[in-house]
Amino acid sequence: MEKSIAVTFYKYNSTSRYLKIFYNDGSADLFHPVPEFIYNNLVRSSDKASFVHKYLEYDLNFKRISMQ
Repeated sequence: MEKSIAVTFYKYNSTSRYLKIFYNDGSADLFHPVPEFIYNNLVRSSDKASFVHKYLEYDLNFKRISMQ
């Protein structure tokens, strides 16, 4: 059975364009360089985990660092 992961918190730095996303399982991802308009779309999105999965991980292919 697949466990559902939800975004619990996110923080964006417009100067460095780093986007930190924290999940309910205790893990986190750091994406770079994320333009401000992508962050604004994330804020407006109702399903943050799907947005991260589709746009940040696959469609836009930002540099990603996973933090456990």
